[in-house]
Amino acid sequence: MSAARARRPASRGYTLIEVMAALGVLAIGATGVLALQKATLISNTNARNIAIANNIAMTWAERLRVDALQWNDPGGVPDRDSDTDWLHLMTTAPYPAKVTPTLIDRLGAPSADVFGTDIYAGDSGPNPPQPAFCTHVRFSQFTDAATGVRRWPTLIRAEIRVVWERSGNPIDCSVAPVDVDTQPERFGAVYVTTAVRRNTSEE
Repeated sequence: MSAARARRPASRGYTLIEVMAALGVLAIGATGVLALQKATLISNTNARNIAIANNIAMTWAERLRVDALQWNDPGGVPDRDSDTDWLHLMTTAPYPAKVTPTLIDRLGAPSADVFGTDIYAGDSGPNPPQPAFCTHVRFSQFTDAATGVRRWPTLIRAEIRVVWERSGNPIDCSVAPVDVDTQPERFGAVYVTTAVRRNTSEE
């Protein structure tokens, strides 16, 4: 056998089947990497939304506590309904109704952008902010279930809910809170519950 014939098997190229098998393995690996990146992106987005919504809810908890400073008892007559900015909603939207808190310019807005910054009516410009989060509140007082008597008349339980569109689209804050309740697959939500106490320093 000549040297040329002996070298021929070692110098042959890859067959079509070998190339297709290699491409198949590469495609499977690439698909796995892309799926992992997509799952990571979704997880990061969900974690970011939860963190921002939690910060918004905690901000609203502090706003309600500050609002309670206006809920005092001059002359023995509690004035929550007339003087407070948001606690008066307990009368206009009694438990168990959830309600969107009133927008008060530069004091608090029920809608926030993707960074958790309040959106006010005057916010405009070439790129006006789009609402990404909406806030709902619900108030109740601690009462005896049997008699209906208020156990702590100077204390209010405040439930704060911050919601967003799971799809990542801007949210319509005019959607009724009850409609949000019926679509958990569409809306993500964070809940914070706190107690708000009447200002008793003037008593």
